[in-house]
Amino acid sequence: MANSNDRETKDLSKGGHAITVRSSSAYSNSLHAQDKLSRVSSGSGPLSVVIVYAFDCTNRTPAWDTVDEGIFWLVQEKLTHFTDSCMGYIYVMSTPNTYTSDMKMVDSSDTKATGYKGSNKWCTTTCTKNMASGLDEANKMISNRMHSNGIILLFSDGLINKGDFFDGTKKFISKVPVYTFTLGGYAYNHVLHSAAENSPGGKFHITPVPERPILSAPFSKLLDSLLDGTLKDIEKPPISGREPLDVVIVYAFDSTQSTPAWHTVDNGVFWLVQEKLTHFADSCMGYIYVMSTPNTFTSDMKVVDLADKKDTSYNGFAWRRMTCTKKMASGLVEANKMVTNRGYRNGVILFFSDGLINKGDFFDGTEKFISKVPVHTFTVGGDAYNQGLQAIALNSPGGTFNPIKVPENPHLSEPFSKQLDSLLGGTMKN
Repeated sequence: MANSNDRETKDLSKGGHAITVRSSSAYSNSLHAQDKLSRVSSGSGPLSVVIVYAFDCTNRTPAWDTVDEGIFWLVQEKLTHFTDSCMGYIYVMSTPNTYTSDMKMVDSSDTKATGYKGSNKWCTTTCTKNMASGLDEANKMISNRMHSNGIILLFSDGLINKGDFFDGTKKFISKVPVYTFTLGGYAYNHVLHSAAENSPGGKFHITPVPERPILSAPFSKLLDSLLDGTLKDIEKPPISGREPLDVVIVYAFDSTQSTPAWHTVDNGVFWLVQEKLTHFADSCMGYIYVMSTPNTFTSDMKVVDLADKKDTSYNGFAWRRMTCTKKMASGLVEANKMVTNRGYRNGVILFFSDGLINKGDFFDGTEKFISKVPVHTFTVGGDAYNQGLQAIALNSPGGTFNPIKVPENPHLSEPFSKQLDSLLGGTMKN
């Protein structure tokens, strides 16, 4: 991945995020990212699906990122398996009180890299009264397609939004199923419940959508069941043999500057773990590191890609940089979210410290944090923080503290390689 400054430049150069056909006042054009998610079609006829962004999209928010950079592309990919299907969307900008919508035949050539190519139906229009969070317009979009298999997927930010676009939601009667979801809080749940009940076969899903839906196996299966027209309980994959693993590498030290600790983890450990995970089909690997100046953390997680090699570099997927919040427990809070987003039970966190007692928003709360997945801790420097590393491991199910310093060139160390094998294989041996 190169050093922190090099990677920062490379990732930032990728630019934008979302809808290609957007007006210049919206964020830069790009709508949606695609992962190679396998799906078997049930032989259903064409579907007409409208995604409703039931929140104010004037400014970029976490809700926007979840729907626009995750859900949109996930649904797009799945609809390529339903011949002649259509997909549409509708979102509102409360300032200046306009909504944007489009609907067209699903085009498999639309990808995040190429952008979303809008149809000649694309338009931005002034909101009228009582638009029911876009449900009225979404029903019209589906009826115009003449497909009998119409579905509306409505995503709320959990807030009680008011205004022309949102008014009338609770009482609106839809002619097609409306499946409602919350991306955040629960304040709007009663309206989401009503919107689903006021439709034929609709359902409100009370569990919040994962922050990175495109990585979530349960959420992907839930969408499959909705598109197939059969609601089933979504189960996690069984643990047997070499099932997929979800591994997050935590750089538990300040990565503002390139240091020996950075080089050991980023140039050695990272690629060694990447190579080992290629032997666990459909596994994911993520990372998180902090730059104490200017108090930001960077993270990413994606399905392990054989094409990613040290000599060809790492291609980011859900890459993002954000300002640190209070008590991030050296990234353990975020790492747990990254693993649970996937829905697999085979989650592992590999935690690497420079041996120093670091302080600040990113590091505070580390030793008291209770992890839901095993945390295996290592030192790549001195012994000053060994007591903390031991506490971190003990506060996780099956975690271990490894007191022997990680070798400077871990990819050349047979003992360290075997140790990683035992951790990833789920069996710790002396």
